[in-house]
Amino acid sequence: MQRINGNISGIRRSYIERLESIHEMETDRREFCTAEMLEALAFFTEATGREAMVYLDRAGRVLAVAAGEQDRVSLPMLRSRRSEERLSGIRCIHTHPGGNSKLSEVDIESLKKMRFDAMAAVGVKDGRPVSMQVGILEDEHAVNLFGLYKAGDIPDDVLWTEIEAADNRIRAAKSKKAGAETARAILVGIAGGDNQTAPPFGRSSAEVKEPLKELSQLADTAGFITVGQVTQPRLKPDKSYYLGSGRLHDLVLEIGRLNADIVIFDDELTPAQIRNIQKELGKTEIMDRTSLILDIFSGRASTHEGRLQVELAETKYMLPRMTGFWTHMSRMGGGGGGSGGARRGEGETQLEVDRRILRKRLHELEKEINKIKSRRDIQRVARERSQIPIAAFVGYTNAGKSTLMNRLSGSSVLAEDKLFATLDPVSRRVNFGCGELLLVDTVGFINKLPHDLVDAFRATLEEARHADLLLHVVNSSSPESERQMKVVSEVLVQLGAGSKPILNVYNKSDITGDFLSDRNSVAVSAKTGAGMEELKKLVMHKLAEQRMEISVLLPPGSGALVSRVYANGQVSDCEYLETGILIKATVNPEDASRLRAQALEEY
Repeated sequence: MQRINGNISGIRRSYIERLESIHEMETDRREFCTAEMLEALAFFTEATGREAMVYLDRAGRVLAVAAGEQDRVSLPMLRSRRSEERLSGIRCIHTHPGGNSKLSEVDIESLKKMRFDAMAAVGVKDGRPVSMQVGILEDEHAVNLFGLYKAGDIPDDVLWTEIEAADNRIRAAKSKKAGAETARAILVGIAGGDNQTAPPFGRSSAEVKEPLKELSQLADTAGFITVGQVTQPRLKPDKSYYLGSGRLHDLVLEIGRLNADIVIFDDELTPAQIRNIQKELGKTEIMDRTSLILDIFSGRASTHEGRLQVELAETKYMLPRMTGFWTHMSRMGGGGGGSGGARRGEGETQLEVDRRILRKRLHELEKEINKIKSRRDIQRVARERSQIPIAAFVGYTNAGKSTLMNRLSGSSVLAEDKLFATLDPVSRRVNFGCGELLLVDTVGFINKLPHDLVDAFRATLEEARHADLLLHVVNSSSPESERQMKVVSEVLVQLGAGSKPILNVYNKSDITGDFLSDRNSVAVSAKTGAGMEELKKLVMHKLAEQRMEISVLLPPGSGALVSRVYANGQVSDCEYLETGILIKATVNPEDASRLRAQALEEY
């Protein structure tokens, strides 16, 4: 396993091993860094001409070691390990070739962005660490610089005192900000037709009719207060400004009138749209539907798998949009030395470096999620061998899947009256009186669900594709229930589960009143428990229809059909005889028909 992050191509193995040795070095809890670490970093930089860096936590543990190129500070995308109300608990010590130990603009921006405890630059000359400068946050926007210190005379106590003071300042500022008014948002969308008139400005969210209702729910889930809504009667968004240029000008005036902090758009914006809109709106923050959903998912992901899936979707979203987010790089040089002459395209170079970091991270995330998928496949095979049937809950977000799961299984899956309350799949074994079955809860769907999010959560959503029965939970109290059902059906087709047997479960019947159930649908109330017994009976009936035991003698050349049975069913016995292949299995009706059609004899 590679223990060095960053660019180590073309470097002697002995140099890499010297840098890797930092992982085994120990530091005292109150020691900012050791002389041994600085010597190893300096040796690598002198030998290769590339920057080297180490990341330490407050216990003195080495979290990561990385290498980069001179004038290209390729800081790994380390995520904060602590609450956003405090510093990250991580300090970065890195080298600058040429003896220059002053922190660069890139270093300072990374310190702010990652909320490091400290960012330290070590000047390297003639293979030795000569001096160090340390940056510590004053607040979210300002940095205090300490040093230049001689490499052998670093005031550990002074630096730790400053780090603790900075941590207290950041915590106090976050608490004050949290107590302040929640961010005020204006929602923006396309009304959908030239015959519609745009709602007038100044109306409250309660007075404005349906076009942005779901976006309003998403904004509320993300913690924003909706103070206004703006729609434009267009068949499709404008390629340059989303809204027409005139309507965008009206939006600028409305931002000032309502004192809005952020504008949220109801579709995914292209990089060009983001760039053009930001020019018109100035410092007002903008967010599109995709980034809003990703923001919600990021806050809700609680497991390692969920966080990986969200980060993968975020990385895919960010990669083509980096130009707009990294325009400040045009003013930033690297930390290394140089002749002092003008360098061409420093910002563009840094942008390419950061794109490379994101592409590498994208590849790492995809590999890790593929490993998770492989583990799921192994678990799935084990479940299939046990012949336990699987019923998976699918449905629009906030339809009540998790509440229904709790009601049927007696479990305590998180269930809230908010969109995307749960992200990670949950499975529970239950027995409705006719044998065990596995109930699986999946992430909810939504209109305009970002493709990158579907791809990232494919390993999770594939639980639906491999289920024996889909329980499509519908919020029967919603006036949008038919449209929501259509959205769910479209996503299931996209996942390859469109042909699976489905039982429609119309939830919240305590609100809507009576509903006539049939063999393919049932009305329930997960809140009160009404309709649960009828649901259990239908589930067992549906599952019984999907599986049947069959024992046949197949011709000797039926290997492909046998492989299909192993893949789709549960084989209890398979014997290769001179007269053919004797197989006994529990299969679905389609495979049973195939087996009977080719069988020499059925037992």
